[in-house]
Amino acid sequence: MFKYLLKKEFTLILRDIHALLVLFIMPTLFILIMSLALKNSYSNSVDVKLKVAISSKTDSKEVKQLIQNINENNFFDATYVAPEDNKTILYTQMYDFVIHISPKYLQEIKNNAPSFKIDLMTKPDINNQKIDLIKKLIVASSTNAILSDLLKRQNKTTLTDIESKITTTLLYKNENFKIKPTSVQQSVPAWLVFSMFFILIPISNTFINEKNFGTINRIRSINVSLFPILMSKIFPYFLINQLQVVFMILVGIYIVPILGGDTLIIAGNKALIFLISSAVSMASISFALLIANISKTTEEATTYGGLSNIILAALGGIMVPKFVMPKFMQDITDYSPMSWGLESFLEVFVRGGDFNDISVYVYKMVTFAIICLIIAYSLLKNRS
Repeated sequence: MFKYLLKKEFTLILRDIHALLVLFIMPTLFILIMSLALKNSYSNSVDVKLKVAISSKTDSKEVKQLIQNINENNFFDATYVAPEDNKTILYTQMYDFVIHISPKYLQEIKNNAPSFKIDLMTKPDINNQKIDLIKKLIVASSTNAILSDLLKRQNKTTLTDIESKITTTLLYKNENFKIKPTSVQQSVPAWLVFSMFFILIPISNTFINEKNFGTINRIRSINVSLFPILMSKIFPYFLINQLQVVFMILVGIYIVPILGGDTLIIAGNKALIFLISSAVSMASISFALLIANISKTTEEATTYGGLSNIILAALGGIMVPKFVMPKFMQDITDYSPMSWGLESFLEVFVRGGDFNDISVYVYKMVTFAIICLIIAYSLLKNRS
C-alpha cells in the first residue's frame, strides 16, 4: 500500500509543474542577484568607487599630496575641483563627498591656527563607516606629511611606513581548508535553505485539498493508518529538496562566475553536506505538514506559510547576512531553524568544519522536525 501512496504523491507533484519551477527558479534568481550584489562586501576593492571632490582655492602641492593619499585607498576616487556651489558638485556633478580645505592646510596645522578647519560635505544616504574612513584618511595623510617634514628638517631618514610593517596572518579553523569567504558562499547556502523551506507551499496545498476532498478519509477507510500517509508525504519532497541542493550548488559553481561573480568552491566533507541537507529537509517538510494541519484552506496555508518563512528567513540571516546585524539581532537568529541550517552549511562550505562543529545545529533541526511532526500527527488524528 505504501508504494501506491508514494505513486499518488509523485503524480500530484508532477502535475504541479508551476510549483516545481518556483522551487528551483526563485532561489536561483536570488542566488545570482545576491551573489553579485554582495560581491564587494567580501572584497578589498569595489567596482564603483566613491567620488571625492577636493575643493581648494589653488591646486597646491599639499592638496595634490592629499588627493594622492586618498586615491591609494580602494574605496575612493579623489580629484581637485575649483570652489563652487556644494549642491552642484554633489547632485549635478555626482560626487559623493566634497572636502573644502586650505591650500596651505599643513602649515595652518603646524601653527595651530585658530581659524583652521576642514569642511566635509556629503549626501544623507552615505554610509557612516565611509564617512569615518575618509576622515581617518585625511588625518593620516596630514600626520604623515607633518612628521615626514619634521624628520627632514632634523636630517633624519624618512618616516617608516608603519602599515607595511604590519603583517596579516589568516588563522583557519582547519589548516587543510584554506578558502577565502566570498559572497557566493553566503548566498548559495542562504537561499538554498530558504528554498527548501519554501516547499511548504506545494505540500500544504496538496495536503489541504486531500483533506477537503475526503481523500485521506477514503484511504483510511481501507485500514491504512495516518503514519504511512504522513510518511508518503515526506519521501517525495525529501527527494525534491536534495535535487534543490545539487541544483543550487551547480548554479554557484558554473552560472554565477559567468555573470561576473565568484565561483562557489566546495572543499568540505560531502557526507556532511548531505547530512545537513537531510536535516534541513526534515525540518522544512515537518514544518510544512504542521502548517497544513493548522490551516483550513489553501489560502490560509499560503498566508501562514509565506509569512512565517519570510520572518524565519529575516531572523535567520538569510536575507541579511548575520555579521552585519546588531548584537541583539544576532542573538535572535539562534531561534530560527533557517539559521541552524545556514550556519551548518557555512561551517562546511567556508570554515571546513567537521561533525562536532555542526552537531548542535543538526540536533536542533531534528528536534524541531520531530516536534512539528508529532503536533501535525496529533492534529490530523483528532480531526479524522
